[in-house]
Amino acid sequence: MSNPGNAPAQSNTFAIVSLVLGIVGTVGGIFLAIIGVVAGIVGLVLGILARKRGGSRGMILAGIILSVVAIVVGIIGYIVTAAFLTQA
Repeated sequence: MSNPGNAPAQSNTFAIVSLVLGIVGTVGGIFLAIIGVVAGIVGLVLGILARKRGGSRGMILAGIILSVVAIVVGIIGYIVTAAFLTQA
């Protein structure tokens, strides 16, 4: 039963998914660089879309920051892998 006096709760689905992908990308990017880059890019795009829609600013900002960190971790992983392969 809905209460007409209360506004329905706004869904922060994009913010939540951005945050989760940022966490997965950051942790996964340590082990496999492609996970960090892909999850980071998708999380960043969803974080930007969530920011345009409005909502929980803290969760959106955390998702964007973690997504950027995931991209950086993935790129560092690629650089480290390339350095090891060129020395062999």
